[in-house]
Amino acid sequence: MTRDTPFDWGEHDVADGAEHTLCLGPLAVEFTRARDELRLRFGGPRWARWVPDRWNGAIRLSPVFPDRMVVVKPESDFWLLRGARARVFLRIPMQVRVEALGATPIRLVDVPTEAMSDTWWGSPEEGELAYWLDTRARREILAAEFEEHLCICPLQLENSSSEDLNVDRISLRVEYLSVFQDGTRLLSDETRVRYMGDAAESRIEMSGHAPAEAPDATLVSAPRRPMSRGFTARTFARLRSSLGGWL
Repeated sequence: MTRDTPFDWGEHDVADGAEHTLCLGPLAVEFTRARDELRLRFGGPRWARWVPDRWNGAIRLSPVFPDRMVVVKPESDFWLLRGARARVFLRIPMQVRVEALGATPIRLVDVPTEAMSDTWWGSPEEGELAYWLDTRARREILAAEFEEHLCICPLQLENSSSEDLNVDRISLRVEYLSVFQDGTRLLSDETRVRYMGDAAESRIEMSGHAPAEAPDATLVSAPRRPMSRGFTARTFARLRSSLGGWL
């Protein structure tokens, strides 16, 4: 027996012998139960199987960010002049975290809703592996652009240097961001980036609370990694594409 269930973040009972299908963007999540065994499938032909300890027959689905930074290109390159500020929005595909519930929740797997390409951020000598997102950062977000599997991430950019800054690539360190829910919309806390005149010395802070666009949104996922009040990292820099060459 197969039953389609409207997608909903949170807890779901897994009926013995019944197959449930949830669709989130391009990802289909199927799950079923055979006595004490939980089975999950994510668009492929094979089931992944677990026998959780002291499982109560329910699972929890939570939105979490990818496990690496994400590099995005603005909708249109722009110059952030000396002393100027700009607010931009990124749409990041989430991962679905599956936990088996019981006396203690057991994390089973994180599954991407969309596949993203690998890229290299930084110089050949000093850099790190990142995801390249084939989308566009925008100066404003329209209601039609909200999708259930995408999280809207606001960035407040400030140029505190003595030079004008050409913004043509932005890296977002999503592992430090929280996820908030406002109805069917997912939003992150605000990232504040202050450019200091050196691509490796941008001051970065995450607000830790719901953004101004949805002040009453509810926290649904904490950051993958805790962070101190602020840190410096490369936010505006040239990057090496996984296809080869420097962009």
